[in-house]
Amino acid sequence: MSTYEERMSLVEKIKDHEDWSDPLAGWPSPEEQGGMMMSMVQGAVEKCDSGAELSRMERTLLVGSQNTPDRIPTYSFFTDGPANLYGYTCRQVERDPKLHAEVVERWTEEFGFEALGEGIDSMNSEIEAMGLIKMKLPENVPGDVKIRHFDDMSDEEVLDTWEEAADIFNPFTDGRLPRRIELYGHLVERLTKQRGWPVLAAPSATFAQTVNALGFKRAVQWMRRKPENFHRAISAQLKANKKWYRALKSLEVTFFISIDAWNAVPNFRPEQLYTFEKPYVGPLIESVAPSPVIYFYWGLAPTGDGNIPGVNTNWIEFLEKSAETGTFVLTNLAPDYYTAPSNDLKKFRETAQRLGKSYMVGAKDEVLLSGTPQEVRAEIRRIIRDLYPCDKGCIIVPNMIPMGTPKENIHAWVQALKDYGKYPIDLEKIEHDIKAEEG
Repeated sequence: MSTYEERMSLVEKIKDHEDWSDPLAGWPSPEEQGGMMMSMVQGAVEKCDSGAELSRMERTLLVGSQNTPDRIPTYSFFTDGPANLYGYTCRQVERDPKLHAEVVERWTEEFGFEALGEGIDSMNSEIEAMGLIKMKLPENVPGDVKIRHFDDMSDEEVLDTWEEAADIFNPFTDGRLPRRIELYGHLVERLTKQRGWPVLAAPSATFAQTVNALGFKRAVQWMRRKPENFHRAISAQLKANKKWYRALKSLEVTFFISIDAWNAVPNFRPEQLYTFEKPYVGPLIESVAPSPVIYFYWGLAPTGDGNIPGVNTNWIEFLEKSAETGTFVLTNLAPDYYTAPSNDLKKFRETAQRLGKSYMVGAKDEVLLSGTPQEVRAEIRRIIRDLYPCDKGCIIVPNMIPMGTPKENIHAWVQALKDYGKYPIDLEKIEHDIKAEEG
């Protein structure tokens, strides 16, 4: 069994480790914070009712509270595409928080998204900072796992090591996380305090990190044969992730988005997620209440929407289980270029509204990367038509902005939302334009 010092010797060191101290200890209660937030929502509702154009922040407040703003908002993730667009590699941006903030600001200003969530260094950075894995960091792609320190340990050694690492973990000082602390400080200052824009924080998902640290094989074996081990492991990771969430909240970010991505819906049965993942989402969200948290999953179609032969699972049940966790948004995003999102957008909207949630709808990345501006525009128009009337919390996003996406396609995306996503939605115009193009 390796010692903490041995594991941490393999982790990039930016600051000396310090003991954790909860930065939210002196904050107003969640109830008091909720009251302040609702007064801001009410002010935005009154402004919207007057017919005035809302700010990015006001639009975000309304859509997040299941109200209908002046138009459908859109958000995007900061991966390799935005960095490369402005002539930088992922590592150049990740290593320089001030540059990172400048690029986020430039991207958000140029293309008109409500907010941009940084995502270059999100999937594994917490478990690396805990000394559980060693990352490989190619120059121009997001980082990935290189070494899992658990592979040569016994089950009991894994669990003891994990619990020790979670107890010691301090995101303000450990691993490369101080760079992200600095980044969010810059973003809140430059975007929220100076310009009134929302800042979207993108910490990793607890289930995803637990599987990454264990490796898929051991994770599945524990679920099947030693469920108590998996519960003990994810409980330890939850303790660490709560610290990271609370650290980010203390920087005054506007809301959170956490992605279970590749290793949630596509690779695990819904029943496994209901048992081993869902119970740990609610406590994570509660740790930063009332800050809004989007905890989403790529790939609802693989859980069954009636369109895949041999797949019988009801994705409506999956949405209902997701809603129980306390997330304020339900999503239907696709996991990759090749898998379509759930297709019945009307049912998706109705389900979200029945559950009292906002709803985020994604278009396939391929249309942005390889389509024409006209095709991008047509895709947005189709989604809005299928979601009509798109009220009470509708958000339409690209899954991501792939590297090499033409700038004109990104502009076409946002312009189409402005043209067709203004409330009240003009369905007659949408149908007219569709028919005009078809014939």
